[in-house]
Amino acid sequence: MATLIKLRLPPSRQQLTDVQALPGLVGLHLDPKFGVVCISPRESLCVVRADSVDQLDRRQQLSPEILGVYGDVRISPT
Repeated sequence: MATLIKLRLPPSRQQLTDVQALPGLVGLHLDPKFGVVCISPRESLCVVRADSVDQLDRRQQLSPEILGVYGDVRISPT
């Protein structure tokens, strides 16, 4: 299952290349088709999609911009 990573980033650093350069995200494959999605411009909150995330505590220590990780559940009509 894919995961969403919530980040707090200034608008000038909301490009995928900037996010990939964060020390806490090294080694993760971020979905380039999903890109960086701003979910709250006022609070500078964004999400990116990754295959999975391990060692979240260590990653957050390396990059305090990482606020949390959430399951990216696919929802479809029945």
